[in-house]
Amino acid sequence: MNNNRFFHDVIVDEQLLFTIMNRLFDIVYLMKVEEGPRFRYVRVSEGALPLANLTEQDIGKCIEDVYPKEIADHLNKQYKKALATREVVTYRDQMNVKGELRMAESMIVPIVKDDGTIPYMICFTRDITEQITREQQFAEIHQLFHLFLEQSHDAVVMFDLTGRLLRINKEVERLFGWSENEVMVKNIAHFLPKYRAQLLKSLQKLSLGQSLKSVRLSLRRKDGKRAYVFANITPVFGKDGTVVAGLSLLRDITDVIHAQKQQRRSEELYRKVIEFFPDPIIIQVDGIVRYTNTAGLTMLEATGMDCVKGKRVSDFLTPYNEQTNEWILTSLSGAKKEVTVKETTIDYHGQNAQFLIIRDLTEQKKKERKIKFMSQYDPLTALPNRSYLREILNDLLLRVDNIVLLLIDIHRFQFINDFLGHENGDQLLKEVARRLKKLQSEQMFLARVGDDEFAAVYRYEKKEEAEWLLTTLDRSLNEPYFIAGEKLNVTVHIGVSYACDANRSAEGLLNNAGKAVYYAKTNGINRVVEYESKLRDIFVKRIRLENDLKTAVGNNEFSLYYQPKVNLRTGEISVEALIRWKHPQLGMVSPAEFIPIAEETSVIEEIGKWVLQQSCHDFRWLHSSGFSTLKIAVNLSARQFIDSSLKTTVANIFANTNVPPSSFVFEITETTIMKEPNEVIRILKSLKEQGITIAIDDFGVSYSSLNYLNRFPIDAVKIDRSFIRDFHKNEKGAEIVEAIISLAHRLNLSVTAEGVETEDQVRLLAEKGCDEMQGYYFSPPVPLEKLPNVLTKLYSWVRSWKS
Repeated sequence: MNNNRFFHDVIVDEQLLFTIMNRLFDIVYLMKVEEGPRFRYVRVSEGALPLANLTEQDIGKCIEDVYPKEIADHLNKQYKKALATREVVTYRDQMNVKGELRMAESMIVPIVKDDGTIPYMICFTRDITEQITREQQFAEIHQLFHLFLEQSHDAVVMFDLTGRLLRINKEVERLFGWSENEVMVKNIAHFLPKYRAQLLKSLQKLSLGQSLKSVRLSLRRKDGKRAYVFANITPVFGKDGTVVAGLSLLRDITDVIHAQKQQRRSEELYRKVIEFFPDPIIIQVDGIVRYTNTAGLTMLEATGMDCVKGKRVSDFLTPYNEQTNEWILTSLSGAKKEVTVKETTIDYHGQNAQFLIIRDLTEQKKKERKIKFMSQYDPLTALPNRSYLREILNDLLLRVDNIVLLLIDIHRFQFINDFLGHENGDQLLKEVARRLKKLQSEQMFLARVGDDEFAAVYRYEKKEEAEWLLTTLDRSLNEPYFIAGEKLNVTVHIGVSYACDANRSAEGLLNNAGKAVYYAKTNGINRVVEYESKLRDIFVKRIRLENDLKTAVGNNEFSLYYQPKVNLRTGEISVEALIRWKHPQLGMVSPAEFIPIAEETSVIEEIGKWVLQQSCHDFRWLHSSGFSTLKIAVNLSARQFIDSSLKTTVANIFANTNVPPSSFVFEITETTIMKEPNEVIRILKSLKEQGITIAIDDFGVSYSSLNYLNRFPIDAVKIDRSFIRDFHKNEKGAEIVEAIISLAHRLNLSVTAEGVETEDQVRLLAEKGCDEMQGYYFSPPVPLEKLPNVLTKLYSWVRSWKS
């Protein structure tokens, strides 16, 4: 029947039409066709107004009077198409139903009268959102199924209820050995000749919608070999809910079956392997030992299986660290070992059992602890190292308010180490550590943080406790040490840094304590120094001096002062060249302040070279001024002394300035000559070969002896001013000075006394036989231009003294 004619016949009974359509469609519109053409809403099906976003007032209006232009144009286009073609027009579109976008399908039917006119159109609209969703899902499922077939590592077979193959994947070809064309013409029964009866029953169950799970089958391959699979069969349902096919996944277990057969053949071999496996093996059922191998019996110190069989595994194994799977194994004798346990579940005579492999970690753990100790502890003193201290300190600073860090420095340890030997140096470090440990409490953490530095972190409640500890440490660590049977007086400096709001980091505390201990060493007044903000200014200045020293020589900021040395026996006068630095901004900087900084850097070598060159020029000027017999002494630093080019540098300076080396005295400190005695002797000989006189400066403040100095090619010693200061008031001090002079003369060494400031000192030194004296009694250091006048007066004074 012509649909248009049907609707024309039925339209006369409008109520019947809408009754029918309400049951078939979600929305039904009756549209009147007017000139234009325009399409007017005549009637809308029951309940359709809200679905179509229409109101009662919209009935009787045209489309463009109801909807926005864009929507109206779209709808008019569809109606005009139906009007023009006189055919049913179907289209899909979105509609907004109570704020939710839904997909709708609309069908516009033109009502054609006998005379060919179209007075009305009916539009039927239904919600197809769920239909489209199902279509999309079906497409996705179809795509996923295709991907599954192509990518599955298992063979996949689809067959109908008679066993005829419908579809296979590539794995089926590999499994059966036939090509797809060869397989697809066969019934599945062809590959299962042993299971024809079972297959028939399975197909019957499949037709009833029942699945077949995990059946092991033996298949016949093209090459005649057998393939073994685990198969499961799932029914495939058609759209009407009936079973139309079966889908089977065949997992190839051929290799597994062959391995099992091989395993059974090798079972005896495996038993022997387990029995003689080097690691202990225990098989337990419900925590009870059922078996252990020879290695297990040995580790458990059991004489036979009867000693352990039937006992609980927990009698031997207790967890130690579950995160790292570490256990403690206790043998029958009570001996303990650190072990790790690997566990797996096995079938043991039909019972679920745990198969334990035990690895002895005892030696490995000893090595790990040793490595950890080496990374966190100093092997010599067994104290924590700097890295571990920093870790502990950072942790404490997060938890504890009152913390003080003490940095303990052994003064001149490097010299002690070189002079007494490294073995005795190590003994000194151990003794310092022992004294520290003796004072250690739960509130104190000790560490060795450098070659000659220790640290103590102390938690206190009252600051008086920290101050008491400082006093106790200072007293204990500065008491004499007995090393290699000899008494050794060692100075220990302590830098103190308290944790405060502005200083709560390990690095901050260590830096501040380091500044304090450095100040204690260089200041020479206090052995214990607490860090305070002014020390920062001192270190800022030190850094500035260190940087400015690098350009001081080139900027002509240095000058030489000269202090006379008077020989009362011969009447001869010589001078010592003393460097002075006039900083362009800071003014005169004390040598005691800048010389130690220069000695810590290579700048001292440049300064030393300048001093020698300038003093040579000054010598020539003095020589031309009438002081032809004058000798000049210059100080040689330790860094200059170890410079491999020293001999050449000195020789070149004397040659270039035309000054005889015999007119110069090189003064080197006692510490310098004690570092490497054999090398020192070689260098001293090379200097003496040039005619230079060698003197030991500041003698008596270090650890050498005159008998030891007998080995060195030196000409003189200078007694340190600390011995001269009060020796004329102290009988013991006078005896020490007299002994030094007497022994020096026996070694054919001349003696110079430094720091002579009073007439009593001059008289007593002369009585003791001192050869030469130097000090403010005779003259302070003076610049070159004032030196001739000072020398003239001193020559006159010497003549009067001798007369």
